[in-house]
Amino acid sequence: MREANVALLKRGYQAFGEADLETVRKMGTKDEVWHTLGFGPFRPEYTGPDDVTAYLTELMISSDGTFKSEPETFAADDEDHVVVLEHITATRKGRKLDTHVVHDFRVEDGKIAEVTEYASEPTKIRDFWS
Repeated sequence: MREANVALLKRGYQAFGEADLETVRKMGTKDEVWHTLGFGPFRPEYTGPDDVTAYLTELMISSDGTFKSEPETFAADDEDHVVVLEHITATRKGRKLDTHVVHDFRVEDGKIAEVTEYASEPTKIRDFWS
């Protein structure tokens, strides 16, 4: 299960990096929930594949297409969780973002059921999106 869950997320990061949000949308369960930091234009929670895809689209739009998320480390348990350390960068309104976040993914039956987002530098992220 561990290897399959990590492979699922690696495919998801690749699709997001290629702006293939339709593939990302199909990777979520019908009641998928994404818990964000809720800064700037973003709500603290998005529910369902379409809503999650709208969030990911807004990350790209709000950064004029510069938002990048590069996974650095995948750590998985033997059940249903994969934690990913990511390096994120973007530019917006003359400001630059360069920091790390962690996403804790819960996988159910080969699909993403829940994501919880954590920031190494929440103030930096809040200021960037404000």
